[in-house]
Amino acid sequence: MKRPLLVQAFLAMLVVALLTVVLSGLITRTLFSSAFQGYLDTLPRPAGQGMGMGRHMMLGGAEQAFLGSVDRGILVGALIAIGLAGVAAWVVAYYLTRPIERLTAATRMLAGGDLTHRVDVGGPGEVAALGEAFNDMADSLAESEELRRRLVADVAHELRNPIASLRAQAEGIAEGVLVADERRLGSLADDTRHLSRLVEDLQELSAAEAGQLRYEMQSTDLAALACGEVDRARVRARATVELRCEADSAIMVDGDEGRLGQVLRNLIDNALRHTETGSVTVSCAATDGHARVEVRDTGEGIPDADLPHIFERFYRADTARACDTGGSGVGLAVSRRIVEDHGGKVFASNASGGGAVVGFEVPLAC
Repeated sequence: MKRPLLVQAFLAMLVVALLTVVLSGLITRTLFSSAFQGYLDTLPRPAGQGMGMGRHMMLGGAEQAFLGSVDRGILVGALIAIGLAGVAAWVVAYYLTRPIERLTAATRMLAGGDLTHRVDVGGPGEVAALGEAFNDMADSLAESEELRRRLVADVAHELRNPIASLRAQAEGIAEGVLVADERRLGSLADDTRHLSRLVEDLQELSAAEAGQLRYEMQSTDLAALACGEVDRARVRARATVELRCEADSAIMVDGDEGRLGQVLRNLIDNALRHTETGSVTVSCAATDGHARVEVRDTGEGIPDADLPHIFERFYRADTARACDTGGSGVGLAVSRRIVEDHGGKVFASNASGGGAVVGFEVPLAC
């Protein structure tokens, strides 16, 4: 079993400290002995002592006691230094490893399903950065889990009504309670189309998130495309809503005309759905190397808390809306992917005079 990082760091620093103390003691003892020997050599020799008698023959009790005290001082100093080094090594090792231990415990809690747990950011710069990255990851996982739960709940909600309607009508016809006339068959067909549309939305969303949408890139006049989509959308607008297009002439981009048209339809339909009276204006202009499309409505606007999320899958600001009145919550998520695949970005805000402004930017053709 591998030793814990705390033990390894402590032992490594302690070994370094021990080697430093031992080497320092040996060097100090050697240098001192050499200096002391030089001092003794300068002293006058007693009569009758030759050159080869050796140093210890000249040492008296006082000199030997002095050298002994020096050795003891070096030893005591080494022991104190080793003790202090051990304490310092433990403190530094604990300081380095404690944040990592907290991260390990937090990771295990996260793996166990506790997505609310966060770590206190601390320790050295690199470890603190790791803690911040962990918290960011936990936030992302918690957000993804919330979106997953919402997706499951929304899909179940959208499927429940048409399936219940189909089942009730089919059982009524089978039991002879309902008559399979033209009106009843039309109702069954409407519920079936509802289910088919939801399945197609889910398939398209899956393809978009997997990056598998197909594009036929070509030079496209985005202004003409926007005005064309406005003309086609007039039949879907309420009589109390004016739908108009304001566009510069010939704004050329490199893109898939069908996919960009799909984005425009999603934005226009979304604006019409949330505008009871007033107007929906689609504007298209070239600015700073980009084509900018804005869909401005005079509806109820978007709550500030919902603005950052309207392009997320299955997100609806009004969760009480049904699929036939509030959309499936898929169109804007697919639209964002299409725009990003064209090298652009989406945006949304509330207009100062009321209503919302939702749109996108894509690069102009080179």
